[in-house]
Amino acid sequence: MIHTKRRSALRKIQFVCLSLLLTSSILLGGFSFAADVAYAAPSYTLSVSNNEPVTGREVRVQVIGQELSDVYATELQATFDTDHLRFKSASSDRFDYAVAPAVKGSQIVLAFTKVGPISGESGTVVLAEMVFEATALGSGTVELKKVKTVDSAMNVADHDANAIASLKVVAAPNDPGPGTNPGSNGGSGGDTPAVITEEGGKIVIKPTPKVDGSTGRVAWKIDESTWLKAVAKATAAGGGLKKIQLALTAVPDSTSHALELPAVAFSASAEVVQIEISTPLSTVTVPSNMFLGGKLSSGDIEFLIQEANIGGLDEKLRAKIGDRPVIDLSVRSGGQEISWSNPNAPATISIPYSPTAEEKANPEHITVWSIDGQGNAIAVPSGRYDAATGSVLLQATHFGKFAVVFVQKTFDDLGKFAWANSAIEVMASKGIVSGVSATEYRPGASVSRADFALLLVRTMGLQGAKGEAFSDVSDNAYYAEAVAVLRGMGIATGTGDNLFRPNDAISRQDMMVLIAKALSYVKKAVPAPAEPLSGFTDAGSIAGYAKDSVAGLIHAGLVTGANQSINPNAWTTRAETAVLMHRLYNYFYK
Repeated sequence: MIHTKRRSALRKIQFVCLSLLLTSSILLGGFSFAADVAYAAPSYTLSVSNNEPVTGREVRVQVIGQELSDVYATELQATFDTDHLRFKSASSDRFDYAVAPAVKGSQIVLAFTKVGPISGESGTVVLAEMVFEATALGSGTVELKKVKTVDSAMNVADHDANAIASLKVVAAPNDPGPGTNPGSNGGSGGDTPAVITEEGGKIVIKPTPKVDGSTGRVAWKIDESTWLKAVAKATAAGGGLKKIQLALTAVPDSTSHALELPAVAFSASAEVVQIEISTPLSTVTVPSNMFLGGKLSSGDIEFLIQEANIGGLDEKLRAKIGDRPVIDLSVRSGGQEISWSNPNAPATISIPYSPTAEEKANPEHITVWSIDGQGNAIAVPSGRYDAATGSVLLQATHFGKFAVVFVQKTFDDLGKFAWANSAIEVMASKGIVSGVSATEYRPGASVSRADFALLLVRTMGLQGAKGEAFSDVSDNAYYAEAVAVLRGMGIATGTGDNLFRPNDAISRQDMMVLIAKALSYVKKAVPAPAEPLSGFTDAGSIAGYAKDSVAGLIHAGLVTGANQSINPNAWTTRAETAVLMHRLYNYFYK
């Protein structure tokens, strides 16, 4: 008896909901509603799986509701371009019961309801997914006109949606490429195949997005078969790495993007490939050997790119960041987050950014902070604005939160060094040089060999395996890691007897030798011309081991000399070093 009453009650709720919805859906020609209760209007958008579907293939359109409140049942009224599309079906993962779609010409009415005494859907929700077949070449639209909702208390609300999804049906190529067989998921995480094309010397995979209605997260998945076929199609340019781009399309109001790639893409035995993950929030480029030497689960690899929540940061720090972008990057395997850090395989990150008028006037002061787990801001020296792409670029050897910032650092003792002011302030703002205090820089003081090693590593972002420690470099010295990195690269060889003499002032010629070696190591060598030093009166005093390095840097414009002199054996001042590092920074990153 109890079960009979329960089933009767469920049928009654279901009947009431659908009756409220279908009072208008019968009238396909009119699309008229009568609102019973006034509600704050939510918003609705359409997300299309592929805005360039191939004739004869399916294209899916998701109906996404934002800021919903207790939606127990819903009716959706839409139209579509019958010249280029044929409606096939509709479904919803969020509701228990659906009325068969009512289709008349270009008009569609869908109705869904939950069953039983439960709450309705709230927040960002994928209300339904419509499936169309692309039938003819040309441009068309799918439009969501009206939405009726019923809450769990049987209150009805009507909304004008006015959401449009535009697409262009294209012809199938002679070779459609891997992952495009009709009826297979093609590694896209859904029923619509991933599209693989070749653009600009790299293979581009365009998977189908799926929206998690409970979180608003947009997810993509590439399976092993699709990945291996894409690698096979890729051709290394000029002996470099093969390049594969994952083009993750924009989904309205999405703030979180998750991409799942097969574990085989990152295995030690796999061919090394440059992987570019492109999203509206940022583009992250990593080498496929990024995990070598680290722990890696046997599960697939998921990259998560999302807008960072900075609500818990210090108020002053939040004020300095302002409304500039802050992204949060992480990677998971087997359902567990990987604490990734690999100095031998840095990631390149690009964040779209539109500077203010003040920032455009001082673009070198646009930089990046890394926000650690304790809420501390750490300058990322490689962070810089690139006007050509309208993005802030940086290199990172770890993931986490990265904030675009505008920093104008200065010191009180720069008055007599006007020629170096700008370079000192820019390099200090990027966290490359620092003062002896918050207000004092001491521009006329000499620079030690240890400090120059640290500046060189910071300026060029040098990372790699550390070499054997010099006997006079303490393991806990602030410069120990930088010196070890330079020795591991063969850039710093010391002064003999396994000594580095870290506290000695560095001469100008030794400084130039280290820079020339570093540039050669990163494949940006500065070869010397035949007679580059003929215009300098003290060229004969340059040590034999330094002549080519000095000549190369002069030829590259990094060193200019003064009064026809190079002064190779003179000590380098902190002001001169800042100017040289500024020139090197712009030369290296151009």
